[in-house]
Amino acid sequence: MNSKLIVFLMVIAFALGVWNCQDTAPSNAGPVAGRAKIQGSVLDLNSSLGVQNATLFLSYSGKTDSTASGADGSFVFGQIDLSNVQDRNANLRVHKAGYEEASFDFVLSADTSFIIYLKVDLSTSALIIGTLRDSSTLYPLRKGVILLSLPGVVDSALTPVDGSFRLTADLIDRDSLPVSLTAYKGGYKTKQISIVVHKGQTSNLGNVLMSVDAASTVAQVVGHVFDAQSRFPLTGAKVIMITNILVDSMLTSVAGEYSFSVDLRGLPSLSGVLKMSKAGYKPQTISFAVDAGRPTTNDVSLDRDTVTSIRDSSSTGTAHSIAFISMTAREISVYGVGGTEATILTWEVRDSLGFPIDFDHRDTVEFSLTGVPVNGPDSTKAYVSPARAITNASGRVATTVNSGTVSGALQFLATLRRNTDAVIIRSTPVVITVNAGLPDQRHFSIGPDFFNFAAYDWLGRSDKITVLVGDKYTNPVKPQTAVYFNTTGGVIGASGFTSIAGFATVNLYSGNPNPRDSTLSPPSLFGDGTGYAHVASHTLGEGAVEVLDTVLMLFSGRSVVTVPPGYVHIDSGSFATLPVKISDRFGNPLAAGTQITVQAIFSPPQGTNWSVQATGLPTDPLDDYIVRGPNITDYTLRIQDGTPGGTPSRMPFTIRISVTGPNGNAYGEVNGDVGP
Repeated sequence: MNSKLIVFLMVIAFALGVWNCQDTAPSNAGPVAGRAKIQGSVLDLNSSLGVQNATLFLSYSGKTDSTASGADGSFVFGQIDLSNVQDRNANLRVHKAGYEEASFDFVLSADTSFIIYLKVDLSTSALIIGTLRDSSTLYPLRKGVILLSLPGVVDSALTPVDGSFRLTADLIDRDSLPVSLTAYKGGYKTKQISIVVHKGQTSNLGNVLMSVDAASTVAQVVGHVFDAQSRFPLTGAKVIMITNILVDSMLTSVAGEYSFSVDLRGLPSLSGVLKMSKAGYKPQTISFAVDAGRPTTNDVSLDRDTVTSIRDSSSTGTAHSIAFISMTAREISVYGVGGTEATILTWEVRDSLGFPIDFDHRDTVEFSLTGVPVNGPDSTKAYVSPARAITNASGRVATTVNSGTVSGALQFLATLRRNTDAVIIRSTPVVITVNAGLPDQRHFSIGPDFFNFAAYDWLGRSDKITVLVGDKYTNPVKPQTAVYFNTTGGVIGASGFTSIAGFATVNLYSGNPNPRDSTLSPPSLFGDGTGYAHVASHTLGEGAVEVLDTVLMLFSGRSVVTVPPGYVHIDSGSFATLPVKISDRFGNPLAAGTQITVQAIFSPPQGTNWSVQATGLPTDPLDDYIVRGPNITDYTLRIQDGTPGGTPSRMPFTIRISVTGPNGNAYGEVNGDVGP
């Protein structure tokens, strides 16, 4: 009995040993031989912020895998076993509504990281931005969910530490669309917002305020982390919340804010500790207590650590870096158009530990501008004033950028030549946009892709109508300037929004009403006016003065070929001329691209070289005409005997005129004979 028990225990021990010896991947495992991991971040090209919920497709060796970017734009594809991959040529494609699609080809050989910048494309979309905040404290709400609902589409965003959100509504072929937004966060009352978004425009909801749900079991722990000496907020300070229910951590926002949500799970209150730390500061731990359904606020000031070994004693207290603090306006307008013409920029000079330099270590900062708006004569270009400044007791300097009369992007740079050793310190460049002025009548133009629009007898055909809008200084107006359209024929898009180059384009569709303008003259050019339409565009300029332009277009109808009736005889060795009209059914020109061909059909006796020739009609495609007249609608057909020495006896012939093009196909025939 004892021997059996010993054997049984040995078997169990052996089994447990084998189980415990199984391979497990370490938590921080590096690259695995024969495997590849694809990861990276998807960022907005303009803001460098993470693009959430972008769809990524990874294709290789006949396979396609997909994933979505997280709240910070990060993405990762699992380990790929390269031993099973026959073709290592791979493609990564990124799609997100409201952005241009991106695609990259690469070779699968090892772990690969991508930083993908997506360019905004609002040609069929609208952008919705805002910040989720507590209605009583105005603290930004982290990990809130913003749900966007459109017909047949649902998208969402998870707010980061600063509570901001950014969603794109794909309007497809609509100029505007009502959408519904739902804001949700544990411990708060759900909020719903209905707005109308417009194609090509950004809807800034500002602060979306949420009220605490007193009946909820979720509590909020919020506060700020400050520098104890300057009282400036500390960005990137680490805050750890420890309770017996939840442990969570985060880095403070640019305003030094932090926020946690904790579900008390039926408890009336909960106690815990908050641990704050940041390089160059002494860590601090505080206790807190919070009640269910209520927030608690704990602001903490961290003392600077003046004895830590991270300080560089060779440059203690002297200038080490230049940090951008703020600007009053990132976009300004050209001079004299009624907009904001200047922006104030504030910088902070810091020592090697990131502290603002004091008055004893003050230094001079110089400012410079580059970009199109600073080119040209002094009277027209942008400038900075003052061009240099000495830091104050808080290590800060400020200057003003003033616009000129030229629009474009400015790059602003702050530079310091350190007094102690002449080392040059430069800031990160800051981009300022100088927007153009309001639309000006002398720089407002409208035109179609085709003036002659083959549309009268068809429904749903389209022609693009484009306007170019400039300000009084000949700059393209500010992007997203609204331009409105109307037409006396068919249906046209109600409005368009200018691009960065000042263009706005809408579609003109064929349909009722079919146009007619009986006031056009003379009749020799316009007939009775049937088919002629006026397309107009207008917007508002300085002083709310209407700026407008119109263009005359022709809605041409079906093709018609008109030839004289009767039988034509041509004497041997001679010729005849006949008037031929090639037009639409109203006598108006046919659309551009129409092709006219002439064919002489005859049967000469066998063994002879008898022939007939027909000339006088255009061989190249028709141009974009809108008025009738010679060599546009009215032609002269020349039929001549083509037999050398003349055709000796009568030979019948048929001249066939064929028309093909946007106005449809048509043909006409002239019958006759040639001979003595």
